[in-house]
Amino acid sequence: MADSKIQSASAASIAEAAKLLADGQLVGVPTETVYGLAADATNPVAVRKIFQAKGRPANNPLIIHVESDQSARRWVRVDAPDWLADQWQRAATFWPGPLTVVVPRSADVVDEVTAGAPTVAVRVPSHPVMRALLAACDFPIAAPSANPSNYVSPTSAEHVRQGLGDKVAMILDGGECQCGLESTIIRLRSDGVELLRPGSISVEQLRNTFGTVIVPEATPKNPPADGSHQTAPPAAMPAPGMLAKHYSPTKPLRLVENWQPGEIEPARVARITFAPLSETDAAAFGWYRSLSQSGDLHEVARNLFTAIRQADATQCELIVIDRCDRIGIGRAIMDRIDRAAG
Repeated sequence: MADSKIQSASAASIAEAAKLLADGQLVGVPTETVYGLAADATNPVAVRKIFQAKGRPANNPLIIHVESDQSARRWVRVDAPDWLADQWQRAATFWPGPLTVVVPRSADVVDEVTAGAPTVAVRVPSHPVMRALLAACDFPIAAPSANPSNYVSPTSAEHVRQGLGDKVAMILDGGECQCGLESTIIRLRSDGVELLRPGSISVEQLRNTFGTVIVPEATPKNPPADGSHQTAPPAAMPAPGMLAKHYSPTKPLRLVENWQPGEIEPARVARITFAPLSETDAAAFGWYRSLSQSGDLHEVARNLFTAIRQADATQCELIVIDRCDRIGIGRAIMDRIDRAAG
C-alpha cells in the first residue's frame, strides 16, 4: 500500500531514506519550499527514474541540493572570473534557504541532471529533515517537485502519496512546507543577476544583495516538450519551472476579474480568496476557502497549492481565484497562478 510508504522523519527513517537513495531508488522528501522527488544526483539511472516517474520533459533540468555552499564546490565552477566568485559569495548569504543559483557546472555533474546544458542549478535547503538527509548521504540530491509533471506541486507527504505513491520507495514526512512555493531561481551575470523563477526570496531582497536584477517581462510560450515540429531535440531550458502552463489543476482556473457570475453560476464555482469574504458572499459558492484571515501574502503563498488541490477535488466546474500586486512574495504568487491558468 502506498500509505505505508509515508514515514515520520526520525533518525532511523532518515538513515533508511539515505540507503534507498544510495541504492538508486526514489524517495519523497520535505523541503521548506515544496516536497521533492529525490534521487542520487550522481547516478544517471536514478536521475532518469525521476523523469520517468513524473512524465517530465527531458529538456527540463533538475536542481541539485547540497549541504552547504562549500560542498557545492565540487559540482560548480565559480572561482573565476572574479565577478562570478563575488556573485557566488553573495548568493551564499541566502543559504540555507529557498534560493537556487544557476552557474557553470563542473565535469562531475551528469548530463541527465542538466539536460546536457553547460550550467547546473544548485540550492542549499533549510528544512531540518532535508538537511539531515543530505548529511547522511555522500552525494548531492536531485529533487524536483514530487508530483506528476505540470500538476500542482505537493506541500505535504500525503500530496506525494496521492500523486506518486506507487513510484517511490518511501516518503519522508517532515510536515507541511513552510514556504509553499518553489525556490527563487537566479542566473549569475557580470552585470547582476537574472531572475528565472520568482519565489520566496523576492526581487527586492535580491536587489539589496546584488544591485541589478534582470526581470523578464512576460512568460514565454512552452517549447515543444516532445521535440515535435523540430528537426533537432529541444534545447535545455535555463532552469526548472519555466513552462508557460505549469502547476495546473485538472479543472480550469481563472482570475476573479476574468469571471462573471452570469457565465457560470457561483454554486458551480470553487472560490479561493486571499482574505475572507462575508458569510453571505462565501455561501453563494459551491466551495470556498480563504488563504489568510488577514490577507498576509506569505500565508497566502504557504496555503496556495493545497487550496488549489482541494478545489480541484470538488464537484465544481471552475476554480476562481484572487490576484495581488506583483511585489515581494506577490510576484511569485502571481507567477504560479498565471502558469496554473495558462
